[in-house]
Amino acid sequence: MEELSYLGFLTLGFSVGFGHCLGMCHPFVLYISGRFVGERKGYRALFLPHIKYNLGRITTYCFLGLIAGLVGSMVQVVGNLAGIQKAAAIFAGIFLVLYGVFAFSGYNFMNKLESKIGRVDVADKIKRFQPKTPYLTGLILGFLPCGPLYGVIIASASSADALRGLLSMLFFGTGTMAALLAASVFGNFLMARRGFFNALSLVIMVVMGAFFIWSGIRM
Repeated sequence: MEELSYLGFLTLGFSVGFGHCLGMCHPFVLYISGRFVGERKGYRALFLPHIKYNLGRITTYCFLGLIAGLVGSMVQVVGNLAGIQKAAAIFAGIFLVLYGVFAFSGYNFMNKLESKIGRVDVADKIKRFQPKTPYLTGLILGFLPCGPLYGVIIASASSADALRGLLSMLFFGTGTMAALLAASVFGNFLMARRGFFNALSLVIMVVMGAFFIWSGIRM
């Protein structure tokens, strides 16, 4: 069951990456290319800054997962572990299902927050702040408001274990990394088909949300 859960986090990260992250994070992919790649040629010069940027994001995700798992384990000391795990897993599942259903119908209840903070304002501030490395840039941007990320953090808290929470977010972050690395090379191609990838990611998000609800009920 634990291995299946990790596979679920990886799958969710992959789908969210190609659907949600392409739209929200594409400006930052362009920023990394412009700032740290420039006119340098070769695959190493192209991919290395983007790999470092994504490793920075994943580090932040792992930290958030560790904190979420630690909080869950602390609650375990003063409460009923089974009840806490059930509640966190079910709540995370409901959040993901509602996010996916509303977004699919054209309404994103996180849209204003994500659009205002995640796209324009943060991009301008990052340019003024000028982090000295792509890893540091990813480390900072990993804290950006993101609906699916919130749901996954809640789901990682249901593990009630710091290490498992960290690993859950590691798998999720690795899944999103594939999309953003692809965007660094095939950005125009992927953005032109963003609607398809977004719809597919929302379907997978709803399925994974249902899986978390089912897992919580079975605990």
